Amino acid sequence: MSGRRCLPAGRLRRAVAAFRRGEAGVAAVEFALVLPVMVIMLLGLSEVTLAVNNDRKVTLVSRALADLSSRMANLSSTDVDDIFKAASIIMQPFDASKLRMIVSQMKVTKVGSNFQGSVDWSCARGTGAVVKPAGTYAVPTGFQTDASYYILVETTLPYTPLFGRTITGTITLGDTTPWPIRNTARVTLTGGCPA
Repeated sequence: MSGRRCLPAGRLRRAVAAFRRGEAGVAAVEFALVLPVMVIMLLGLSEVTLAVNNDRKVTLVSRALADLSSRMANLSSTDVDDIFKAASIIMQPFDASKLRMIVSQMKVTKVGSNFQGSVDWSCARGTGAVVKPAGTYAVPTGFQTDASYYILVETTLPYTPLFGRTITGTITLGDTTPWPIRNTARVTLTGGCPA
């Protein structure tokens, strides 16, 4: 013979059986390698879902504030307070305590061939929220009509991820909504902003 040795049938069967038993160990090692990746993916997907849902609520709050503020010719301090309270309810089931809301009426003026916006009145609610300061602002394309008014709402929410806070830190979710005034040329604020 040429140096090759043939295994007897019994030894061959035992070798195949040992190989099959060894597959269980390989599967355990593969599972141990894949498990951390799967757990990270699960936590990441749940975190992304929470962030997207919070961002969606912030957008809904911004639109609701704009819509409610633009419907009446006269807003009292109580009306504005009620609108802010309604917006906080929209955020449920998420925490609205850190939500910052600014509702402003912007006046559009044509200067040469450009349109400039200026603050007619502004009210803010939420920790750290301040009224829109006086100055000139860019006017969105759909609102560029001389001597007109529109409502501008700015909402922000600091969002801290549950699992990834060491990686991303706090993320600021926000939305800015310009909105046409309905049923009247402008909204008059009487009594000032609510405390």
